[in-house]
Amino acid sequence: MLFILKKWLGGLLMPLPVLLFIFFIGLILLCFSKKQKTAKAFLICSFVALFSLSLMPVSEHIARSVEHKHPPIMQTQAAQQFEYILLLGSGGIADPSLPVTGQLSATALSRFIEALRLYHANPNATLIVSGASFGDLKSHAQLMEELALSMSIPESKIIRLDHTLDTDDEARLMSAIIRGKKSVLVTSATHMDRALQLFFKYGTGPTPAPANYLAKNRTGETPSHYYIPSAYYLYKTKIAWHEYLGRFQNIIKELL
Repeated sequence: MLFILKKWLGGLLMPLPVLLFIFFIGLILLCFSKKQKTAKAFLICSFVALFSLSLMPVSEHIARSVEHKHPPIMQTQAAQQFEYILLLGSGGIADPSLPVTGQLSATALSRFIEALRLYHANPNATLIVSGASFGDLKSHAQLMEELALSMSIPESKIIRLDHTLDTDDEARLMSAIIRGKKSVLVTSATHMDRALQLFFKYGTGPTPAPANYLAKNRTGETPSHYYIPSAYYLYKTKIAWHEYLGRFQNIIKELL
């Protein structure tokens, strides 16, 4: 029940619901009250905020602020004799009419590709996959295992954690397995710092291997149409916003 409440609150505190709520309040005041200046202020603020957060320079600046603290593992650094590769869960839907690559989210696939790259550089490592089913036909860990098996990772080299609901669960259960072992943690770059903090909480410190970068450094010219407001850039803002909320949640937990 607490987990469901957390998901509801987290969803309602994302940029779009918050700004739509402010816009709705402004409409109510505009149509049914005499507080016209306040109503207009609400409407203008919500519009400007939504417009700004949907722009590439703003969204990528916010994303970069949370995802560039830990450098990636480059190809020349990949072979480090890791004993465990920890692959944190992400989204997916178990649709039997699709191949497993079609069932997993783009974020999950990006994380998996990084884990696979590290596995090829460390073939003696064990891959730990995680993620509950959340009412689906298969757990996220099952889908990840299926993808790993299709990529010729032997079943004996895979550990599946089917009942982890969030990163705290993953850090707690994985830490019990990897304590004293050399391990590497694969998750989205935006999520890496918060995930590491939770592993530190449980007494372990895996090497970070961030994946799925949202803010990349462009060396060439940026096409002008990239500056048009887009739902994709708002999505980037949302992902970074989610991480700030997660950090705030961790602080609240520690205080309690």
